[in-house]
Amino acid sequence: MVRTLGNEHIQRFNNYAGLVRDVLTRATEIASAVKEHPVQVVVGCSGNPFDLPAAAIAAKRLKLPFVAYLFDDPVYQWEKGVYRSLARFWEKRWAARAAKVIVPNEVLAEDVRARVPGASIAIVRNPADLAQIEPGDMVAGEARHANPPPTAQAPWIVLYTGSVYSAQASAFRNLVAALERTGGRFHLHVYTAQSETQVRDNGLIGPFVHRFDHLPQEQALLRQREADILFLPLAFESPIPEVVRSSAPAKVAEYLASGRPVIVHAPRGSFVSSFFTAREAGLVVDQPDIDALAQALTRLSEDATLRANLVANARAAATEFGVDRARAAFSAALAEVG
Repeated sequence: MVRTLGNEHIQRFNNYAGLVRDVLTRATEIASAVKEHPVQVVVGCSGNPFDLPAAAIAAKRLKLPFVAYLFDDPVYQWEKGVYRSLARFWEKRWAARAAKVIVPNEVLAEDVRARVPGASIAIVRNPADLAQIEPGDMVAGEARHANPPPTAQAPWIVLYTGSVYSAQASAFRNLVAALERTGGRFHLHVYTAQSETQVRDNGLIGPFVHRFDHLPQEQALLRQREADILFLPLAFESPIPEVVRSSAPAKVAEYLASGRPVIVHAPRGSFVSSFFTAREAGLVVDQPDIDALAQALTRLSEDATLRANLVANARAAATEFGVDRARAAFSAALAEVG
C-alpha cells in the first residue's frame, strides 16, 4: 500500500514537472520569436494552460511589459485535475507580472479581481462586425415576421446556431421539456457541427427538435434573421459552473444585432443573463424552471409590442460589441502599459 501510494505521488510529481517544463520550453520559443521580430508589449492569451505563464516569463526575460488577455476564466476553464491545479499555480505568477489584464466582461473582471486583488483590469468585449450581422431593412424584416400565433400545424421556429456541449446541456433539456408542454407550437432548429449522437447526448431529442449541419457564417446569420425566436442557453448543471458564470459567447453580439427576439436561459448572476436583463434586450429565464420557459415562449408569440421593444433594445446593446469600440478599448489598454 505504501509502495503504491509512493508510486502514485512520483507519477503525479513527474506529470507536474513535465507540464512545468512545457511552460519553460514555450517561454523560450516566445522569447526567440520576439528577438527575431521585436515588439513593445508581449500579450499572452488564455486558451491553453501554457501560453499565459510562458508569455509572462518571456516578457520578464526580455524586460518588456506583459499583458494577459483572457477569453475565459484561466483557472476554471479546466475541469478539476492536474491542468486546473497547474493553472491556479501559474495564475499568481503571471498575474504578478501583468501590467494589464484584459477580459471580455464585468463578471470575469469581478472573478479575477477576487483572486488577484491588485490586478489592473480592462474590459474589451468580444467584437463582431455589426455591418455584416444587422439586417438592412428592419421595417421589411418586421413585416416578414408578422406571423400569426403559432399552432401545431404552423409552429414558430426557435433557433440555435453553434456548438452543443456540456456548457448548455441542462438548459437545452429544459427547452425540450418546454416545447413538449406547449404542444408542438414551437420547434427548435439547431445548426451545429456536432453529430446527431452528440446532440442527443446533450439532451436535444424529441419530436420538436431538428438538427441541421453547421452553416458558413453568412448563411448562419441569414437563418438567425429568418427565425421567429433565438435561443441563448447556458447550463444550470455543469462541471465548470465558474466558466458558465463568466462566459461571453460570440453569438451574443450576433443575436443582439439580428433583429429577432431572444430568449436567454442561463443562471442568475451569469454575464449573459445579467447583460440581457440590465438592457431589457431579451426575455430572460434565469432559473431552471420549465414552466417559466414555456410561458416565455408563449408570451413572445402573443405580444408583438414586447417583441418590438426587445429587438430595439437589443440592437442598441449590440453597439457595445462593435469592432471599432473593441479596437479603441484594446488600444487604450495597451497605451496605459506602453
